[in-house]
Amino acid sequence: MIKHYLVAGSLALFSTLATAEQSMLTPWDMPQNAIHQMTNNITAYNKCMMESRLNANKTSKAATQNADDILHSCDPKLDELKELLTANDVNPGLVEGMARSLRSKAARKLMGQAMNNMAAQAAALENVEKSNQ
Repeated sequence: MIKHYLVAGSLALFSTLATAEQSMLTPWDMPQNAIHQMTNNITAYNKCMMESRLNANKTSKAATQNADDILHSCDPKLDELKELLTANDVNPGLVEGMARSLRSKAARKLMGQAMNNMAAQAAALENVEKSNQ
């Protein structure tokens, strides 16, 4: 019985020490210039997505391939954001969560636009076929 309490107490102490090592800082706890750089990085990511989307429309690749290429081309911008947050001792969970959130929002938007484009192309093709009959 004593061994059980000793093991349980050791585990509790170890888990407390492990969580104490992680930063509890949020992005808004960073210095003002780091917050400014963070917003610049987010803007640069969004700009990269927009420019890549415009360039991808000029190719004849499948919509899903275009979306994948766009996301991968802008990943370095997310890496810069993650490096900035990590350098400012922001909680690692928040760093990863912010990057995942930005990427998944961009992916949802890209796939929605890709589906709309495919539907418009299908409707245009159907109209052409009807007019040829």
